[in-house]
Amino acid sequence: MTKAIENIVAGYVTLKNRQALEEIRAHRQRLLQNSRMQGRSWVSVEGLTTVLQEDIGIVEAALKGLEEGANSTD
Repeated sequence: MTKAIENIVAGYVTLKNRQALEEIRAHRQRLLQNSRMQGRSWVSVEGLTTVLQEDIGIVEAALKGLEEGANSTD
């Protein structure tokens, strides 16, 4: 999923769509929270947890880049 998220995030960065990036991050955080809650079941979610953490990191880096870009134009 990470490559797909990279492409989606790149598109939103190009459009400077901070709200969409924040929504993606919130969604991934909810999925991560849910996977951790389900972690005690018979299904292994370790791989999913890793991917979600990577996705969140990609989105957060993009948000930071947008913030830095906005600050440099002020």
